[in-house]
Amino acid sequence: MSEILKIVGPPGTGKTETLLTHVEEELTKTELSKIGYFSFTRKAAHEARDRAIKKFKFDKKDFKWFLTLHSCGYHCINLEGRAVMESEQYRTFGDKIGHNMNSRVSISYNEETGHSDYKYLNEYNLSRARGVSLEDHYRLYCSSPEQIEWSILDYVARSYEEYKEVNNYIDYTDMLYEAINEQILPELDVVFIDEAQDLNPLQWAIVEHFAETTKKMYLAGDDDQAIYRWLGADVERFINYPAKKIVLPQSFRLKKKIQAFAENIINEIPRSERMSKKWSPRKEEGLVSFYEEFDAVDFSKGQWLILGRDKFILNKAEEECRGQGLWYERLVGKNWKRPVATAVYESVIAWEKLRKGEVIDKKLIKQIFSYKNMDESYKDELTKLSADGLYDMDSLKVVFGDFSSGDWSDSLEKITLEDKGYLLRLIKDKEDFEIQPRIRISTIHGSKGGECEKVLLLTDMNSTSFSSYQKDKGDEQRVFYVGATRAKDELHVLLPQTTMHFKLD
Repeated sequence: MSEILKIVGPPGTGKTETLLTHVEEELTKTELSKIGYFSFTRKAAHEARDRAIKKFKFDKKDFKWFLTLHSCGYHCINLEGRAVMESEQYRTFGDKIGHNMNSRVSISYNEETGHSDYKYLNEYNLSRARGVSLEDHYRLYCSSPEQIEWSILDYVARSYEEYKEVNNYIDYTDMLYEAINEQILPELDVVFIDEAQDLNPLQWAIVEHFAETTKKMYLAGDDDQAIYRWLGADVERFINYPAKKIVLPQSFRLKKKIQAFAENIINEIPRSERMSKKWSPRKEEGLVSFYEEFDAVDFSKGQWLILGRDKFILNKAEEECRGQGLWYERLVGKNWKRPVATAVYESVIAWEKLRKGEVIDKKLIKQIFSYKNMDESYKDELTKLSADGLYDMDSLKVVFGDFSSGDWSDSLEKITLEDKGYLLRLIKDKEDFEIQPRIRISTIHGSKGGECEKVLLLTDMNSTSFSSYQKDKGDEQRVFYVGATRAKDELHVLLPQTTMHFKLD
């Protein structure tokens, strides 16, 4: 049986840093090939790998077992001519069964978690991750028959398995089952399991394998930050797992008032359902403020993170930011997107450079002209420009003839009126849209692991989340606890705007 250390890391206490320090220690006495670092997200595993590369001068290819637990099976099994289910295969499957699995849905399929935005396929994958029959999963977890119909769910599940079998496809959940059932998981000397509070029963089966075969296992996480039960996470398994517990005692992120506010949220969960832990905030007092209206918040200074429970709530926050002329970006999937297309504001910036007598390259010229009412013949003239050349306004008029060269808002006629109005508001308020926005908008789930100087926490929910909250408050207490604990210096809370909201004490 392994020596098992359970490292509990409250917000900002340096859990990842602690684990990476242990990785460094183990590398001084254990072969790299016999060390595994497994996490819920690829980012955490790669962070450990990259730090070890930098310190010990290893090659990236040597880190075979620094992975997500979900992809562990991929590195264990022999595919034997089988193909892995990817975006194209999911689109084809959706077309085959006559359901709308469009490109957005299939592309958003997450190989780290097995989650898909196609709700019927997602429910089937959740039943597999939980290790229960589809019938039991439907009875226990699908509480809204109007949203999930049994006949469709059963049809999708059977069709999906048939589609994979006929085409010799395999998905990541299949890989895990195969690796576990055929007992071909690696036997390692030292294993790190990060973000353990988020693991589902199928992933816990891998943890049990390591608990029985490895010499030493580090099990790290924080039950108070377990916000993925909707993906099958079994936080009780982490809470009750037998191991020597080490609670990291000092937060390097939270100030006193922010910690106190967050503790009020999480203490609503009964002690019997949480791990006991004592940890201290920073010595500074910090700030917690409350607002009845969004436009009462002063966003003029500092770095901001606006957090909401659901995408629907964030849509309203985005409307407010745009209406106030704030330069921001929003997390969509895994990417940060700005409210105006990059090509639009790059063209505005380049055009103003031309008007000041500066030079730009051919790529920007082509981009600018796509927003001008130019005769189509300009495309032929554009081919004559050198790819390496730089051109000012006068030289462009020699090549293309005379064209309107006034202010960008008049000369770039094809930019929409909505975008023009927004950019003009930014300029009037001296917001610099040439730099990365100071304001970011994200769901609370998307912000996990992050932090910011100032956080605005929105308390409203959509109907689905609110319904779940009324039935079981514990999960939502954890979600809003995570939201509140992203704040380093100031936490700003927007009081409820609707009847469906998180209840504040």
